[in-house]
Amino acid sequence: MSLLSNIKNDRCKKCKVNRGNRFCLRIGKEICWQCCNEMRVDQKCPDACKYSLHKVSDLEFKTNADSQYEYDDLLKREIDHWIRHPQKIFAGKIPLKMSESEAGRKEMEEFFAKYSALKYIPVSYLFDKLKLYNLKPKHQVEYPEKAAFKFMDKIVEQDWEATIDFLLEQEQYKQKLYRENYLKRNEKNKFLKKFVYYQLISAAYSQDKKQALVHFEAAGRYDFTIVLKKKAGKWWVAKKILGKPELYNSEAEALQQVAILLAKNQSGNAYELLKKYSSIYIDSADLEYYWGMYYILDKRNQQALQHFLNAVELDPNFLEAKYNLAYLNQIQKEFKKAKALYKEILEVNAKEIKSLNNLAWIYIEEGRNTDAKELLEKCLQIDPEFELAKENLKRINEL
Repeated sequence: MSLLSNIKNDRCKKCKVNRGNRFCLRIGKEICWQCCNEMRVDQKCPDACKYSLHKVSDLEFKTNADSQYEYDDLLKREIDHWIRHPQKIFAGKIPLKMSESEAGRKEMEEFFAKYSALKYIPVSYLFDKLKLYNLKPKHQVEYPEKAAFKFMDKIVEQDWEATIDFLLEQEQYKQKLYRENYLKRNEKNKFLKKFVYYQLISAAYSQDKKQALVHFEAAGRYDFTIVLKKKAGKWWVAKKILGKPELYNSEAEALQQVAILLAKNQSGNAYELLKKYSSIYIDSADLEYYWGMYYILDKRNQQALQHFLNAVELDPNFLEAKYNLAYLNQIQKEFKKAKALYKEILEVNAKEIKSLNNLAWIYIEEGRNTDAKELLEKCLQIDPEFELAKENLKRINEL
């Protein structure tokens, strides 16, 4: 069966456009969440369906949704219905007709000013519909789909510079080296270039509500998941996955497979897995690190350097990748870059003797013997048997 046939078969059996992601008991077919909302707003779905809508009180409902955005869409549809029908809370008056008079608007404003559940519904939509311009929406609960939409809009525009504003590691991308590397890395991804439009499928939260996976269908065929993390009350993009959300939990197993093959020096098999998994986990610092190790084994240092740079760009706290990047810069006599990286490592771990020793080696090359000696003595305080430090001290004494 062709890819196009698969795409056609997974379409909603009602609208024929969106991807079907749930079975509808009313029509006995797979439908999309958009069509589900369109149907269930009449509250006639069977109770056996977990997506059936049950009214709890005015503008409050009990149901299930695969994302907060889906739920908001449902509430907007319910608001459209609610404002056009008589309501007990307004003595049987119709809210939409009340909005046509100053007295009616005032009565509704007094009610909504005391309504406790407003932060859970799309109040801007409600107030605009009823012309309640004197009411200011209360603080709305932030949800990750909104941040993901803005990020996806910039991908569709291929404006990678603008996507940086949504990234979790904001401090990292203030540095020109990492900013430019991020842009090059994403601009050359052949799949991301195909994302000319997108549609939300679902969103899921971690138990502590500090991480979310937002699942999209991009360009009508590609599964695409954005991993977001909450920091200082705001949702930030942590990484992208070319696949469904369930692949997020499979990354550790994929990394283990690659690590085992590299440890056994089975570089050919490791290469095939690296290619496969890198096309899915496109923002994996660990995979970039293993690419670097693969090229080290293959004696291709320049390619290794690029992948270690990718790893550090993606994870500024990945010290092992940072050390390898520093060392490759060192042997290429890019001393300025190497020194900066070694110093970053030592800021985190002042007793990292390999970085202390290598930084001392560079100082010797630069004629800074006093500074080098101080670092080497620090190495030997940490490990009196560290031979490389002893050799470099001997080198200073012989100068």
